[in-house]
Amino acid sequence: MEIYLLVHGQAESLNRAADPYTVALTAEGREQARRLAVACRGWGIQFLCASTMLRAQQTADAIHDALPDLVRWDLDELEDLTLDDLQGEPTAGQLVSTWTAAQRRLGYERLWIRLMAAWARIEIYARTYGLERIAILGHESTVALFLLRWLGLDWRALDQLGFALDPGATCKVILDGQEHVQIAWINHPV
Repeated sequence: MEIYLLVHGQAESLNRAADPYTVALTAEGREQARRLAVACRGWGIQFLCASTMLRAQQTADAIHDALPDLVRWDLDELEDLTLDDLQGEPTAGQLVSTWTAAQRRLGYERLWIRLMAAWARIEIYARTYGLERIAILGHESTVALFLLRWLGLDWRALDQLGFALDPGATCKVILDGQEHVQIAWINHPV
């Protein structure tokens, strides 16, 4: 099975956003989404799972336009780290950049739980229907956490093993049937 981890295209600044769910792609981000769509067509993607945040949806729409017959799931579980992950923490602000270190740790732990549950559903569906090439489209944080999972680590390693993932970045993970993992590339230019 080949898993293609995709970061959405470049988006407007999150620091100025009143609502992190509705941050849109920039003109450059729309071009990156178009290039990701071309790459996905070349890779023969069969199954696309995307975050429901606007910037990811706009990127997913470009991919789906290029591959209208692929199976597409839009999953809340693939959303970026948000205030919802703190489950009502009263002192946290809307912007993740304002969170304390303890709030970030709690947020990443909750995000990890969401992502692992999503991966279980994705994997079961793909194996059931014989889908071998899957694209998971999310955010820098979600792609980084998926990489940690396939490196045999969990969310706690994020601080020590950070990933610099650019907008429009891609990563190919190859899983054989024996749970062996090969990470073929990161930030592969498309």
